[in-house]
Amino acid sequence: MPIEYTIDHEKRFVHARVLGVIVLKDIEDFADAVVAQDALTYRKLFDASKGDGTYDEQDVMTLAARAAAYASLAKRGPLALIPRPGHNADLARRYVNLGKFTGQAQIFDSAEDGLKWLQAQPESER
Repeated sequence: MPIEYTIDHEKRFVHARVLGVIVLKDIEDFADAVVAQDALTYRKLFDASKGDGTYDEQDVMTLAARAAAYASLAKRGPLALIPRPGHNADLARRYVNLGKFTGQAQIFDSAEDGLKWLQAQPESER
């Protein structure tokens, strides 16, 4: 799988890294794993700075609709997104806007900045 991730239940933290080229199904599978492992409320760092995607605006709309639906399952934890430099930042912004994150998601230029922001965020309640 081109998305490598760990879900740390003790720290209530999800760290995902894109390694290679991903498609819509890869992101859906990752999101399903987060929900299945009851980690939706955890802080999440999604680092795509070294990967690439073959998804388009329609795929982003599909993912954003899924993210908005997840909001009805539980309060979502903060999400830090790190797109590949010079690529997909517009799609990441669109995902955040359409996914109804209401300030719970931010886009960063580096994983370090994203992690720093996540650590300053309060834990989400279940």
